[in-house]
Amino acid sequence: MKVASTAFAATGVMLLLAGCTPEPKAPATATVDAKPSMSWDGMYRGTIQLTGLGSGIEASWCETDPQMLVRVSSAAFSYAMPHPNAPGNPTPVYSGNVASDGTFTANLGSGTMAGRITGDRMEGKIDGSVCVYSFAVTRS
Repeated sequence: MKVASTAFAATGVMLLLAGCTPEPKAPATATVDAKPSMSWDGMYRGTIQLTGLGSGIEASWCETDPQMLVRVSSAAFSYAMPHPNAPGNPTPVYSGNVASDGTFTANLGSGTMAGRITGDRMEGKIDGSVCVYSFAVTRS
């Protein structure tokens, strides 16, 4: 603590003011709490369901296994989606990465898989070239 004093020479009066003047503080050092990075890795199991189909498309062509299984490893995932009743029996594979906030997107020339992982739950939609699906899977 510093003591401040003031003298008034013109009046011959000396006035002593004592007060508290805060000591200068050392600059604060910034502290950053490092958040542990969330690991999205694991096996996610759940269901997928058809929510829409293109004009002139037979619904059976969009049928796929309703039991969905997605493996996430090192924040990367891959999901193979069979279409056993579609001409040519295509099985598009959606591969992508999970961002630090849990969002993900996988783009194919013929479709997009997008959504978010929150906690142990992965939810999203697949917008294929002619079929649209929603899914919800949980890490086991």
